[in-house]
Amino acid sequence: MILEQTKKPLFLSHILIFINVAVFLVMMYFDSSLSTLTLIRFGAKINYRIADLELYRLITPMFLHANLLHLGFNSYALHLFGRDTEMIFGKTRFLIIYFAAGITGTVGSFLLNDNVSVGASGAIFGLIGANLYLFTLNKDVYRRIFGNDIFVLLGINVVYGFVNPMIDNTAHLAGLLGGFLAAWSVGYRYQVKYTWKNWGARLALVLMVAASLTFGLTAYRTSAEYFFKKGYFSAVDGQITTALEALKTGEERFPEDERFPSLIAEIEKLIQELNLNSN
Repeated sequence: MILEQTKKPLFLSHILIFINVAVFLVMMYFDSSLSTLTLIRFGAKINYRIADLELYRLITPMFLHANLLHLGFNSYALHLFGRDTEMIFGKTRFLIIYFAAGITGTVGSFLLNDNVSVGASGAIFGLIGANLYLFTLNKDVYRRIFGNDIFVLLGINVVYGFVNPMIDNTAHLAGLLGGFLAAWSVGYRYQVKYTWKNWGARLALVLMVAASLTFGLTAYRTSAEYFFKKGYFSAVDGQITTALEALKTGEERFPEDERFPSLIAEIEKLIQELNLNSN
């Protein structure tokens, strides 16, 4: 009797986990401390760079993690939610939901959080959003198959996100909404015909991201934070000319902001000391 071996399916979520781990190891090779500067160099979400139209940073933060615990937690969550979502929606729809949620999460963070941020959690919350969409299709069937665990987990994560200032809850909630709309827009796996509601969800998702990004870019480029963060991080990265240009422009536009003359003085003092030492 010949026993047939059944191959386990290869899930895209597991490939994404592998990519996240590989990127993490590469970053560790270059800088084992995973400093903020290293995260920025690898593509972290930092608002002034996005305002300078480094729009690839809407995607790259999804593949970066700040430490091993962060990577491990997100990898487990992606494994947990990714398989079922991929089986229900199919591979192509799964990728659309994942990346749409990740981008939406980054845009939400850009609008409401000026901190440097990384992580796949916005996209993972998007997978939870896709599950919420399935729940709206048939609440009884969804509860019979999956129970209420997802609502408990969502509640715990949202509350913890508000309690812990280190967590970018705006990215989580924006990713949740983006995942819900993306799932609604593409439909479930065997849906053949699209209704006006599917097209409406597509339009809502595109308009939400486009309008938020357009407004955010315009508003941030004229803010004091733009000039200060550009000056500060450019100085840390050794781009002294760029740093001083940004800080002096900020000082002119926001004379009441004491951070600009203070940082300018520190940089100019450091330049003088370096010049003296070189002589």
